[in-house]
Amino acid sequence: MRAAAIREGTGMREILLLPGGGRTSRDWERAAPVLRAAGLRTVAIELPEMGTWSWPGALTAVAAAIEEHGMDRPVVAGHSLGGLVAALWATEHPECPLAVNLDGHTNPTGPYEGVDPEKSERIMRDFLTAEATDPDLAHLVAQMDVLDLFATYRAARCPLLVVSSTATELEEMLPPDVAEVFAAYRRGFARELAATAAVTPLLTLADVPTGHYVHVEAPEEVARLIVRGAESR
Repeated sequence: MRAAAIREGTGMREILLLPGGGRTSRDWERAAPVLRAAGLRTVAIELPEMGTWSWPGALTAVAAAIEEHGMDRPVVAGHSLGGLVAALWATEHPECPLAVNLDGHTNPTGPYEGVDPEKSERIMRDFLTAEATDPDLAHLVAQMDVLDLFATYRAARCPLLVVSSTATELEEMLPPDVAEVFAAYRRGFARELAATAAVTPLLTLADVPTGHYVHVEAPEEVARLIVRGAESR
């Protein structure tokens, strides 16, 4: 495990910070000082490379980092792919005070709202296949297909905070037909997420009016949500 790119602070609580796919721990450099100022000891780590990615392997990396840094039941927070790992961590670690998924999604191949689901899935899968020309990325796309995110949320055994971005700049960068499908996915996903939260007492939802990199664009708000979630337990 590589050393954390963010210096460790000291505090009454601890938080392990996970990056998104293809990203590094440096993405947390804006949010980490805010978290430390609130009294949390922060440790930011790297995750396994995309070409060797597996969900069990990622969870093993998290466990190893917690042991390496001498952490005692830390909050586990991740962005994007790291957020999915944090959600999975919540299914196996009831002792965790809080897990946080910052805008982590699996492949946007459903659920959809307001469009033909079969046609929409075909459009999106064709797009993903065309984009994933790199073997490492193609491997990660395949791994995303095996993770049932809503089932993961329902299986949470510790408090789980899911933070969703609400800005739509991504659609503006996509081909028109794909953008339409992605917008339908956002609507369908929000609907199913709300329904899941309604029957999952440990699941809390929050929206942030940013793009995908919520912790970079709104570090104070992200830190506030995390600290509030940790303090309420």
